[in-house]
Amino acid sequence: MSQPTEQRQALTAIVFSNAGHSFSHMFTVLYATAVLYLPKVFDLPYGELLGLSSLGLVLFGLAALPAGWLGDRWSQIGMMVIFFIGVGVGSIVVGMAGGPDGLFIGLTLIGLFASIYHPVGIAWIVAWADKQGMTLGINGVFGNAGSAIAPVFVGLMIDFVTWRAAFIVPGALSILCGIGLLVVWKAGWIRDVTTDRTPTGAPDSSAFVRVFIVLTVTMACTGFVYTGLTNTMPKLMEMGLSAALAASYTEIGIFVGVISGLASFSSIFGGWMADRYSARSIYIVFWALQIPILFFVVSLSDVPLLVALLLVLSFMLAFAAAENMLVAQYTPFRWRALAYGAKFVLALSIGGLTVHLAGWLFDRNGDFAALFTMFGAAAIIAAAAAFMLPGGRPKPVEAVGAD
Repeated sequence: MSQPTEQRQALTAIVFSNAGHSFSHMFTVLYATAVLYLPKVFDLPYGELLGLSSLGLVLFGLAALPAGWLGDRWSQIGMMVIFFIGVGVGSIVVGMAGGPDGLFIGLTLIGLFASIYHPVGIAWIVAWADKQGMTLGINGVFGNAGSAIAPVFVGLMIDFVTWRAAFIVPGALSILCGIGLLVVWKAGWIRDVTTDRTPTGAPDSSAFVRVFIVLTVTMACTGFVYTGLTNTMPKLMEMGLSAALAASYTEIGIFVGVISGLASFSSIFGGWMADRYSARSIYIVFWALQIPILFFVVSLSDVPLLVALLLVLSFMLAFAAAENMLVAQYTPFRWRALAYGAKFVLALSIGGLTVHLAGWLFDRNGDFAALFTMFGAAAIIAAAAAFMLPGGRPKPVEAVGAD
């Protein structure tokens, strides 16, 4: 294809993939803030209501594998259209729920359709990227922007409109994005690709098994800690911030959003490093930095609590680009979305179980001390496993132009 056409298609893919990353993170954390208010609406305890999102978050991981397979065998663009429309519908179902059954159905639909993004959307953007590390880093910022916007938006809706609008409004916007992508796809503005746009590393079959064994361990730890942290952070702040800092749902949402937003910039730094240094080094350093914070964060309050949450979330996001580049470097193109699906199955499914565990522990103990001790142990395991990763990076080979 001509250079202008290729650039237009690359830009279109990057815009919709980045938007999709924002939506995937937004929809999966909207409920974490809304559930602070919902016990007043449905007369149920916090932990029980939080647990209603567990199956959806498990499916967010488990369904990634078939979603990746369909992306490879059918169409990455078609799957992204289904993603946008599906999560939008699920969110609207939550917003219209009349009881816990409706919440459960809507949250489960969100998790099911949100599972499409990570295996398909990331494989899609990697294929079009000039510099994979930096492109993934910027993509990470958009994902975490969704996490940052969600709690602020939910707080504002609860305090000034209605909690239902917190789900119905973004649901409608996501459906419109899906329709927009369908239109540009049918108009020929964007097409599926069959190879990377730029030179990539030749897959190293000798290291493939070792890399994926290590990723199985580290991604399980990532899913356990990241999903648990993002879904309990609003409650940690409600408990740990004095009234002088946060006296309303909007103020709690703003603090959660600011921390998520500031931490997202570490994705760009991580992407810059991933283009220059081995994933092994990046993994070891940033997992090790999290360990002491995770063990002590629940004992902190006010400003120290905010600083600790910012640091641990920043360290976790810093290695995301290196992790996704590892998959691209050690997987043939025709299996890449499936490989991303396999990678996210364990991480995101365990994350869903973490939310159920968090709710149970909170209703039982009244705090998250035991949970964050487990998070610290997971960080130790992940840092140790990272020593088994290859120390170097595959040499680039010439790539065929995208079709």
